[in-house]
Amino acid sequence: MKRRSLLLAAAATALAPAVAACGKDDSGQSGGKTTITFWNGFTDADRPVVEEIVRRFNSSQSEVVVDMTIQPWDTINQSLLSAYAAKKGPTIVGLPAEQFTGYVTAGVWADVEQAYSGGGLDPATLPKASIDATTYKGKRYGVPMSAAAGMLYYNKALFTKAGLTAAPTSMAQVGEYAVKLSNHSAGDETKSQYGFLLPDHGALPHWAVLWWADGGGVVAEDNSRSLLGDPASIATAQYWTDLIANKHISPAGVSGVDADNLFAAGRAGMVINGPWSSGAFTKAGIDFGIAPVPPGSATQAAAAISVNMQLAANASDAQKEAATKFFAFWNNTESQTYWAVKTGYPPNRTDVPASALAENPTSAGFSAAKGARLYLAGLAKASQIDTDVVVPTVQKMTQGKGTAAQLLPDAAKQIDALL
Repeated sequence: MKRRSLLLAAAATALAPAVAACGKDDSGQSGGKTTITFWNGFTDADRPVVEEIVRRFNSSQSEVVVDMTIQPWDTINQSLLSAYAAKKGPTIVGLPAEQFTGYVTAGVWADVEQAYSGGGLDPATLPKASIDATTYKGKRYGVPMSAAAGMLYYNKALFTKAGLTAAPTSMAQVGEYAVKLSNHSAGDETKSQYGFLLPDHGALPHWAVLWWADGGGVVAEDNSRSLLGDPASIATAQYWTDLIANKHISPAGVSGVDADNLFAAGRAGMVINGPWSSGAFTKAGIDFGIAPVPPGSATQAAAAISVNMQLAANASDAQKEAATKFFAFWNNTESQTYWAVKTGYPPNRTDVPASALAENPTSAGFSAAKGARLYLAGLAKASQIDTDVVVPTVQKMTQGKGTAAQLLPDAAKQIDALL
């Protein structure tokens, strides 16, 4: 799974609560079987793995059929609302956690408490961040599909060449290593080597991770106010901005795709990314290591990525029961071991032994992530905050159009207005 666009919450809020799921009839039953439709956006190398787990489920019993449609995340974002409004939406849909709030407040999801109460799911063995992100007013409205936290990828060959023998163990050391790994070519930027890529859009929220590590952030944990104008956020932003401007540790304004391409080309020493990039880096012949994002002066933090399965609000009783069976199958030990080994994601289940993941070191490596946090979780206007405020503000800073002290307090006021 690659990058995903944030849902425009205004569109979700405008959706009428009435939702109808697809099926052979209103109950989804036909020929003695219950059909549930399932939309998700796993279009990359993980697609055949999703398809195989669904095939295994359909073959494992004779009561339920999962009819799955895989399409790009952007396509789902553009079509899901209208599909539900036209009573042609899926019974269940896998969506990134940051898209949850707009839908649940519009009343389009049913709670899935039955999946946790006698339905075969033990929340104690599943990712807490995923469950928390799909809990609304004391009820759970989602089941984990995939979960991971960003890790620090580092190019071992470039490290050796720079005299570095191991991954950095602090954010301060990340900065020091980034300078040692950078080799700027002023005359021809295509020959430059970068120490630590810092994409500001279309990627994991690198800047949020930097702010969290040193005690700042975009919004407070209770979502009551923005933290961008706080001294810790300003100092952190200026530190990394100065390294970009003066030491050329990263191109300014780089996208997530650009960062992937630079690392895959052997032109970058470090980048934060998820397990989905490991295959491309391996295919490119990069000898890389994976380490937890190091702690900063305040805490150790990593951006969590969570895709969860939600159930349509007007699913019939038969469809709810069928979905509950599928949720349990997706998250059983066998399915999660297969998922982890074949994709590089850590398994959802915390009780899968490390020995079961030995076939895929990436999965084992990502299981060691620490300090996972969801970016802008629980905010209906998360997309607007990120796209309209955070990204352009960071880009102004890194392009020399203002200092952190000049730009971040105003950005905080903009976010406060949206909160």
